[in-house]
Amino acid sequence: MCVMGSPVIFLTGLFIYIIRKKFFGNEITKKELGRDMRARRHRLILITMTAVFILATLSGCGIDKNSQKKITDLDYTVCDERGLPHELMDIINDKKKEPCKFTYRTNDYLYIIVGYGAQDRKDLNVVVSSLYMTENAIYIETDLTTVDNDGLEKGLVSYPWIAVKVKNCDLQVNFK
Repeated sequence: MCVMGSPVIFLTGLFIYIIRKKFFGNEITKKELGRDMRARRHRLILITMTAVFILATLSGCGIDKNSQKKITDLDYTVCDERGLPHELMDIINDKKKEPCKFTYRTNDYLYIIVGYGAQDRKDLNVVVSSLYMTENAIYIETDLTTVDNDGLEKGLVSYPWIAVKVKNCDLQVNFK
């Protein structure tokens, strides 16, 4: 939808009205004057609606530059299967075949899980690049790295994932 179309239509109508007034004088009939007033009213409504739309769009599209400003790095623990609740381990086993990112909360802890899905090699490892808290959210970035290995073990499939445990807080988790 062209937002600039409404002012162009208005200016075109105004131009036609001025030309008509200038060259044809005041010989406008009541019928024409009624049409002209209706056209003006429609243009005014259209301009008002366009201005409201533009203002609403611009005010809603602002980016909060402080929303990703780091307040602090979070202390975390990388958990293996033994350090996770059984319910969470069941969820991980169900989801690990596909790439996944999700959280799991208990009364005391927040678990952040990132899985990379099925991989055709065994020498992969998931590492946390950054984990920090902002005013509005927790941000986590992970990377899939290779472990030093002399040769690839062909034909083996792995499901690399990582579970990070932090103290429970009521913030949204954003994955980078």
